Amino acid sequence: MARRSALRLALLGGVLGYAALALGNGLDRAAARNPALAGYVPGPLKAEAWRAESARALEAGNNSRAIETARLAVLADPVDPRSAALLGAGHLAAREQVRADGAFRIAARFGWRDPLTQLYFMNAALGAGQPRLAALRLDAILRQAPNFPVRDMLLAQFEGTAQGRAALAERLALRPAWTFVFLNHTSQVPVGELRARAEIVGAMQPVWGCDAVAPLVTALVLKQAVPDARRLWQAQCPAAAPGLADSHFAAIPKSRTPVAFEWNLFGSGNVATRVSGSGSGLLAQASGPSAEPIAWQALVLSPGRYRIGWSATTDGATAAPGTGVSLGCNFSETRQLEATPVAGRPGRFEALAEIDGSCAARYLVLWLRPGTAEVRFDDLAVTPA
Repeated sequence: MARRSALRLALLGGVLGYAALALGNGLDRAAARNPALAGYVPGPLKAEAWRAESARALEAGNNSRAIETARLAVLADPVDPRSAALLGAGHLAAREQVRADGAFRIAARFGWRDPLTQLYFMNAALGAGQPRLAALRLDAILRQAPNFPVRDMLLAQFEGTAQGRAALAERLALRPAWTFVFLNHTSQVPVGELRARAEIVGAMQPVWGCDAVAPLVTALVLKQAVPDARRLWQAQCPAAAPGLADSHFAAIPKSRTPVAFEWNLFGSGNVATRVSGSGSGLLAQASGPSAEPIAWQALVLSPGRYRIGWSATTDGATAAPGTGVSLGCNFSETRQLEATPVAGRPGRFEALAEIDGSCAARYLVLWLRPGTAEVRFDDLAVTPA
């Protein structure tokens, strides 16, 4: 029942696309509005008019009218698979399965590029326990239209089972054009389906690389699926660190937005930051009435006691006052840990933190009080105490 409902939704999305295409010509558009004009329209354009009318009827839930006008479209242009496909969609909406199947099989004889026909046989393959064949049909649809209106709903039909995910993985391994939307257009995708996508992509070999998976990693973090995001990042980004990343600030990404497991710089009019020209260290200067956050990074830490260490200097060697760190459940945490200088190491500071299991990730934030001097942060470390 769920699959039949899903298919009807998919068909509606496809029909809406058909309507947009079918209403593109002025003469056939007029004929669609006034059937009396149909006699003045050449056969193929007349079929477009009837297809447009059938699509509108389907959208309105008028199944008998959809079937009637789809038949007229078939008579006007018998070799166009879109006409037979709309006829099949009308019968399917009317729960006339045998007639729907016959119409879709006729449409298939004239070519597989029609998305309604592909949808019908995709659903049939899923119902028959053939996810690989179903994924092939879905791949054909999305290669033609990566932004197909019900793309995510169709993908969800595969993401819920191991066999379905494996079938999708086979298609994605070829890196089709719709790979981009699979990774990037995820704002409306439920977290469970995002986790399934992360599982699929995480197993890809050779690895897809940091830039490719960064959007999906970020989407997972935003949905609070931090462990899944971390696993995907470590599996597919060769530069991923097992713990704190880039302790010397030497690899802050310049060609894309950083992910949570790299250093992210706060954007504020009270803070100026730049990476050291020597390739080691982050230079920062703060103004304003109070301490300002400078940079943050998400960490996945087991419960326990941790020591956080960092260097903060001015003029290359002088210990910089007014630096600190926080390690809260989000990067807006303003309560700084108590920082103490390390004896015998000028410019070296450390703080202790107790970590429980109350949140999936901890956000390490660097802080700086306002001052006239530029401060150099470097040599960050987070270790069990």
